[in-house]
Amino acid sequence: MNTTVRLTERSGSNSSQRSKGFVPVVVYGAGSDTQSFSADAKTLNDILGKNPRAILKVEFPGSGSKNAVIQEVQRQPLSRTLLHVDLQQIDMKADLDTKVAFHFTGDPIGVKSGGVQQVELYELDIRTLPDKLEANLEVDISGLDIGDQLLVSDLPKHEGWEILTPEDTLIVRISPPLVMEEPADEAAAAPAEEAAEAEKSEE
Repeated sequence: MNTTVRLTERSGSNSSQRSKGFVPVVVYGAGSDTQSFSADAKTLNDILGKNPRAILKVEFPGSGSKNAVIQEVQRQPLSRTLLHVDLQQIDMKADLDTKVAFHFTGDPIGVKSGGVQQVELYELDIRTLPDKLEANLEVDISGLDIGDQLLVSDLPKHEGWEILTPEDTLIVRISPPLVMEEPADEAAAAPAEEAAEAEKSEE
């Protein structure tokens, strides 16, 4: 996997940059001022598709390279076109506050029984060293039955991670089956229809 991102000086409007295959990028952190650049959209999309938490080697125009991670991504809601990316420079020996996405595995018992899986939290806030970052956090929810729920406090301990999300935050629940309204009884509706016809005939 290529984790090198080459930055170029930004020129022209954001829309003109995107039309040329580039995306606006902001770089901050590690005691440096916030700087604006452009980067190849295909390279960033490839990284986001394979490992959005990868440690990147960011090459600055004329000033060497530094380590960074992707902290925020903006996309066009419908087309999913990449609009903007925030990169945070990192010190490999210093803790980093970031997020890790959940990857749910297993088919919950409750869903097999007709329950509805409701996900309330998609990412976990953590503090860790850069080399302890992972693409996602696997969570087995196969044992959840109807009425069960999984809280942050239920997650197993992960070596090297300090969880910043409050422990009582709900991650996923299995709700009872949705009750569908039964159609009106045709036999009960018949008298009303006959009465209406009678009124029309009297008129």
